[in-house]
Amino acid sequence: MNQNSPIKDCLVVLNRHADVIELGLSSSSEINSAGTAAQSIAALRQAMALRPSGEDGYRLHPRLREYLQDLMQTFPAYQSLAEIGSKVSQLAALWSEIDSLRGTADRATVEQLVDLLQTTVHDIGYAVDRNILMLQTRLSTRYGNVSSLQAKQSQNRWYQKQTTHLSGDLSRLAAQADRLERDASTRRMEGLATFLRRHLLGRILPWQESLSEMQSLIRKELFKTRQLEANHRHLAQMDMMLRQQPGWRGFEAGLNAEIPDILLAAVMPSFKPHAEPLDGDRQMADEMERLARTLAPREAAVEEEPQERKKITRDPPRAAPTTPGTEALGRLLAHVRAANEESFSLLRWRSADKDAQTMSPETWLVFAIMALRGRQHLVSLVRNDPRPGEKYAHSFGDAMVVRRTAGRTPPKVAS
Repeated sequence: MNQNSPIKDCLVVLNRHADVIELGLSSSSEINSAGTAAQSIAALRQAMALRPSGEDGYRLHPRLREYLQDLMQTFPAYQSLAEIGSKVSQLAALWSEIDSLRGTADRATVEQLVDLLQTTVHDIGYAVDRNILMLQTRLSTRYGNVSSLQAKQSQNRWYQKQTTHLSGDLSRLAAQADRLERDASTRRMEGLATFLRRHLLGRILPWQESLSEMQSLIRKELFKTRQLEANHRHLAQMDMMLRQQPGWRGFEAGLNAEIPDILLAAVMPSFKPHAEPLDGDRQMADEMERLARTLAPREAAVEEEPQERKKITRDPPRAAPTTPGTEALGRLLAHVRAANEESFSLLRWRSADKDAQTMSPETWLVFAIMALRGRQHLVSLVRNDPRPGEKYAHSFGDAMVVRRTAGRTPPKVAS
């Protein structure tokens, strides 16, 4: 690595002036140049760790502040979610440039744009994961960092708006990622398509499900805080009334007043005992005997009249209709059984049969090959020459019917 690397110099400056960095992170106000060494401020400004704010004040770089907060796993009360809408638009712009330069000879620029697109995808994944982690942390700790019920309601409304914007950006991201993956597959950029499926398309649905669950929890929190606010208001009104009337003894109901039905004890329904056949109690046996006498008499079984047997007559099987193709196939099978030669060509045999000539040569070959192989006859394909630029042939122009011979291997037909 280069000894004069700016990254190394920046890290050395941050380490040397770590006390100023900590002050800028923990302090909500600006860093005053009067109370801090001018040398430290100049060095941190040169390393772009401080941004000017006001006439003589400075603030910590916002991205450095986010990094340190991620490191400390602390979030302020009103933390904004990382915005991904601009990065979604950047994905579409990068793919448009890649598509326009893909047909040119400038492969280095195309690879550079692909690397930038993949970096943008990683940035989106990191931003969404950080947003989900922050929301889960806030919900598990019930937000905190608030001192009143009004601040709690305001915080709930804040995160509800933030999650609504993030949900819309995720919907846009899903549509954009699906389009990019399909276009990359169509243009035979399988590496980029696989990257999009693995790092973006496969993670969008879990992101949306987690965000939907947290939106439901935030809505429940808003409802609970509204109920709690109403209860607090009623409690405050009761407290004020008791303070203004310290001698009040409470509510008194007249003895002649009609008592509401809801205050009366409910009458339970009467129990209906069920007979237990295995109970040996005499009282239970008498109860079962009484129940048996109240049952309706059993109906007498009516003997069914024997049904008259009917003779079923079946029509003789109809012969399958014959066609020129089936006629030609029958003669071909007879020729195979009676053939003396070891093999013969199906196309040459077709040229001598009128019924076989009613079908095109391609149809006849497929029809005859399937029929012969279905009857366990050996058929060898005569393959065509490979197409220019290919090693293997993928089509055939004829087929040879090979006659079985005991103790011999059928001859191989050259392709």
